[in-house]
Amino acid sequence: QVGYSGIVSPTGANTQFSHEFAANIVLIGPSGIVTANGENRQLTAGEAQLHAGAHPVPVPHYVAQNFVYGPSGYITPTGQNVQYTHEQAANIILTGPSGIVSRDGKNIQFP
Repeated sequence: QVGYSGIVSPTGANTQFSHEFAANIVLIGPSGIVTANGENRQLTAGEAQLHAGAHPVPVPHYVAQNFVYGPSGYITPTGQNVQYTHEQAANIILTGPSGIVSRDGKNIQFP
C-alpha cells in the first residue's frame, strides 16, 4: 500500500519516506509518486496493485482567537469583558476579527 509517509510492499516490507521526500510529494497516482523537484518514484507492479490513492485525513488543531465578539460586546484575549451600551450596539454595522465598523465612522481596531 502506498501512502504519504511510505510504502508497504506486497511482501509486507515497510519503506518509510524521509521527511524531505514526504514533504515534497505533489501527487500519488496509480503507477507512481510525483514530487515537486522532479525526483519521481515509479511503483513496482506489486506496489501499484496495493495502491490506495486517498489523501490522509486532516488532523484538527486548535486555533486561538484574539477576540471573542458578539452582538452585545466582546472579550479580549486577557479576559476583559467589554459590554456595549444600547447606543453603541445600535451604532455598530459590523464586528469582525480585526475590529468594529460603526455608522458614525468611529471604528474600533482590535490590537
